[in-house]
Amino acid sequence: MKIPKINPDKNFLLIAYKLLHDALLLFLISFVGMLIAEGALPGLVSSHLSLAKVTIMILIVLLAIIWIGSKFQIVYETPAFKKNKLLPILTMAAFLLIGNSLLRFAFWENIVITTATLFVFFLIYSLIFPYRAK
Repeated sequence: MKIPKINPDKNFLLIAYKLLHDALLLFLISFVGMLIAEGALPGLVSSHLSLAKVTIMILIVLLAIIWIGSKFQIVYETPAFKKNKLLPILTMAAFLLIGNSLLRFAFWENIVITTATLFVFFLIYSLIFPYRAK
C-alpha cells in the first residue's frame, strides 16, 4: 500500500485559516459584550482588561486571515444588499450607549457628538460593505 504524499504546510494553513475565522467570531462577540458592559457600567471591564489589547488581537487575527487568504487566492463574492429589521433597534441602542457615555457634556453637545459618531460608523460600514443591488 502506497501512502500519498501530502503537503503538510498547505493542510496546516487551511486548518489555521478556518480556525482563525472561528477565533475572529469569538473575539468580535466578546468585544461587543465588553463594549456593552462598559457602556452600561463604566469601569467594569476596563479596570480588569484593556480594550486596546483586545482590538490589537482582533487586528492580528484579521491580518493572519488576509495573509493566508491571499496565499491561497481565496476570494469571496460581494453579498447582495438585503434589508435588516433589527437595524433600527441596534442603531437606537448604539445611540443610547454613546449618549450615556457623554453625560458630562451639555445636551446639545451630546446630541451632536453622538450623531457624528453614528454617521462616521455608517460611513465606515458603507466602505467595508459596498451597496450592490440584486
